[in-house]
Amino acid sequence: MSVREKQLYGIIIALAVALGSLSGYLVALFQQGQRVQYGASPEYGETKLYPIVVGGEQETQLRTIAVTGLGRASAKPNKVEMMMGAKTQGATATESLGKNAESMNKVIEALKRMDIPEKDIETTSFYIYPRYSSYDGGTIIGFEVAHMLRVTTTNLDKVGEIIDKAVEAGANWVEGIYFTFTKDKIEELNTLARQRAVDDARAKAETIAKSLEVKIIGVASADETGYYPSPYYYEYRTFAYPAPIPTPSPIMPPTEVEVTVTIRVTYIIE
Repeated sequence: MSVREKQLYGIIIALAVALGSLSGYLVALFQQGQRVQYGASPEYGETKLYPIVVGGEQETQLRTIAVTGLGRASAKPNKVEMMMGAKTQGATATESLGKNAESMNKVIEALKRMDIPEKDIETTSFYIYPRYSSYDGGTIIGFEVAHMLRVTTTNLDKVGEIIDKAVEAGANWVEGIYFTFTKDKIEELNTLARQRAVDDARAKAETIAKSLEVKIIGVASADETGYYPSPYYYEYRTFAYPAPIPTPSPIMPPTEVEVTVTIRVTYIIE
C-alpha cells in the first residue's frame, strides 16, 4: 500500500469514528426525553444545536389555588305549576276507567274555560290498581284509577280560583302547588348568579393569595359544579276518596324564589 493510500484510509477511519460519536450523542439526547432544534445564532449567523426540554425533571409544574364561588339570585316567581287530578273506584276496571274519564273530561273543560291553553294541561301519571279484600288479602273486590295533571299558568293571581273550579268539576286529588319561573326568567337569574359566583371565587382567591404572599397571574380552569333552585313554595293537599272536598283557601305566591350557582375556579399563582 502506497503512502497516499494509507493517508486516505486513515482519513476514512477518522470520519467513521466521528460520525459514530455524533450519532451516539443524538441517541442519548432522545432517550433522555429531549429533542433538538437547529437555528441560526443571532450573533454569528452560524447553525448550532439547541436542546429543548420536553419532559423530565426540569419540567415546571403550575402553582395554583382552587376555590369554590357561590352566587345567588332571587326574584318574584312568574309561573306556577299545579298538580291535580281524580281518583275513581269501581267494581270492574272498565267501570273505574269510565268514571275517571268522565271526571277528568269535566276538569279539563273547566280549566280551558279559565283560559288555560291545552298545551299547559299535561298528564303526569295514570295508574289503575286492583283493590283487595281486607279479610283474606287475595280477593280482588274492585279497581281504582288515578289520573294526575300538571296545570301551568303565569297568572298567579288566579291560582286559588283555578283550583276551586277544578274541584267543582270533579278533581278530588290536589297534590302540590309549585311556584317557579318561566324559561327566560330562569336564564336571566342563572346568568346573574353565575356572575356573582365568579366574583365570590375571585374574592376568596385574592384573600388566600394575600395571606400566602403570592400573586394571582391567571386562570387554569373554571367549572360550574352545581345549579340549585331553592325549594319551591308549595301547598300540599290530599283529599280522601270519596269524602267531600273542602274549598281551597286563597293561595298567595311567595315574595321571592332563589336560584343558587356554584363555580369552582383554579387560579395560577406565582
